[in-house]
Amino acid sequence: MRKLVTVRTVDVVRPIAGADAIECAVVEGWTVVIKKGEFAVGDRCVFFEIDAFLPLDDPRFAFLEKAAITWNEQRGVRLRTMKLRGQISQGLILPLSQFSEIDALALADPMLRQRDWAELLGIGKWEPVIPACLSGEVEGPFPLFIAKTDQERIQNLPEVLAANDGHAFEVTVKLDGSSMTAFHNAGAVGVCGRNWQLRETPGNSLWRVAREDRLLEALSTLGRSVALQGEIVGEGIQGNPEKLRGQQFHVFDVFDIDRGDYCGMDERNAIIDALRVLGATVRTVPLLEVSALDRFGGSMAEVLAYAEGPSLNPGTSREGVVFKRLDGGLSFKAISNSYLLKHADR
Repeated sequence: MRKLVTVRTVDVVRPIAGADAIECAVVEGWTVVIKKGEFAVGDRCVFFEIDAFLPLDDPRFAFLEKAAITWNEQRGVRLRTMKLRGQISQGLILPLSQFSEIDALALADPMLRQRDWAELLGIGKWEPVIPACLSGEVEGPFPLFIAKTDQERIQNLPEVLAANDGHAFEVTVKLDGSSMTAFHNAGAVGVCGRNWQLRETPGNSLWRVAREDRLLEALSTLGRSVALQGEIVGEGIQGNPEKLRGQQFHVFDVFDIDRGDYCGMDERNAIIDALRVLGATVRTVPLLEVSALDRFGGSMAEVLAYAEGPSLNPGTSREGVVFKRLDGGLSFKAISNSYLLKHADR
């Protein structure tokens, strides 16, 4: 699960050309603009990741009042990617001393870096409004027998870049749409959005696309319990950045329900091929290449530069890229900074 609020250490503080009042702090893979002199290298801080929604009824966030919005009937501030004096800034860091909730006992915890303090501080994850055609009528919660799709960002995994272990990764384009899952489990089929299993209704786009592509029929005759997970993109979804006609479902993962884990690339491709033989139309996210991470030389900047480029539609810019180890055991995403800046309203 994504950690929105963590305790971290300032690794680097560097000047910003032409700026007198601000400078840049590097916190693991993230760059954050700060007031000049506010932090020094080695300082502990509380890091708030982009898309964290900070409540303005907490006086510690009152200085952000000018950026206030109302979301889920609460007044607060959504942290987003910005550029200040030419410097990318992602997230917010505040002195650890301001947060007595994170007490001395917690600081002695060797697993401190792994803890998310968002719930304790009343901070939620900002989510865009889901169009009516995708929300539909709820059948029930997202099934417990399927893992939710939520890739970690590379900025939170600097140790992966440093490992240089030669493992090969498939690299695919990250499409900007809405999460969709279609599954067959022990004779039952279903369709889900990001957080809910949905009932089949005439106006629901996820079910309509699943039926048009004959996904459920093929899954039912495949002879095993699996879930197809991917992105539904097109008209009426996230502003349709791919400029598509209609709507399409593009698979990026296959989850083996009986085994309880994700299929590696070869097994996933074999399942997709079998579904196509059974009459399903199965589109996949675009594959860029298979490569080892040592090509980036441990550089976070190189990975983020690689995230830039064309998308499914060559005339559009992609949201980013997803790296998956070939055995399915590790995956992460790198989001294009220029895409984040362009779509800051989402």
